[in-house]
Amino acid sequence: MKAFSPSTSSTTSLLFFIITASNLLTNVNAGNIQLCAKTSHSNEPIQNAIVNCYDHDWFFDDDDFMTSGTTDQDGCVHLSYRNKSTRWYEPHKWWDEGTSTKPDIFCEVSGECLQPTNTNVKKKHNQNSLADFGTIFVEENNNFCGKGNWNGCGQRELPGWIQHAADSISGFQDQCNLHDVCYSNCDKTRTQCENEFRKDMFGVCNGDWSCEFLADLFHTGVTELGEDSCLADRKRVQCSDDGQNKCFQ
Repeated sequence: MKAFSPSTSSTTSLLFFIITASNLLTNVNAGNIQLCAKTSHSNEPIQNAIVNCYDHDWFFDDDDFMTSGTTDQDGCVHLSYRNKSTRWYEPHKWWDEGTSTKPDIFCEVSGECLQPTNTNVKKKHNQNSLADFGTIFVEENNNFCGKGNWNGCGQRELPGWIQHAADSISGFQDQCNLHDVCYSNCDKTRTQCENEFRKDMFGVCNGDWSCEFLADLFHTGVTELGEDSCLADRKRVQCSDDGQNKCFQ
């Protein structure tokens, strides 16, 4: 009886099938992000929360947008993004302006009457694995109801390195967001916005002199340069002339 001996072609086909199946299994979660949002007070799932995800740029002014979506009835969202090349000879296609083959992923959760809340940063994340941020607890805040917008500590007048220092190191992001929406509040003078901003930042500092120094730096920046931003926001939300004039008070 002749022993069975697989042909070269059948062996090659089998090997190709195994490699293909392995790649498919590996890439099931490639380019995928998931998280769930709940209210911090009542622990209830948040439906229709807006989720924007970015590659955090540590040395450049702008974080690269990756993907966005809204949460379902269970408060969860599953998002996908386009993977980038990891080939050594294609650095122009890498993340972080060609400095890394792996993204530093974080997401912002926001929505009507919700305090914008960032996840932690998943540094040097493997694109072939799911970026699972678990459950993010978001505070309900009436200051974020309506037409206001925000961008963290990202006043256009300030350089990017200061913005990142405030967001990532000093913990002023919530205070900066509140300051942003204050500029869209037709009933408040700009002096009120700036004073509340400084008070809120000092509340976070808890007496730390280096933190208070940075807070004063930001307060001085918006006091001296924030007039145009305030006026632009008041016009955007269609404040009356009286509301716009409060930017000069």
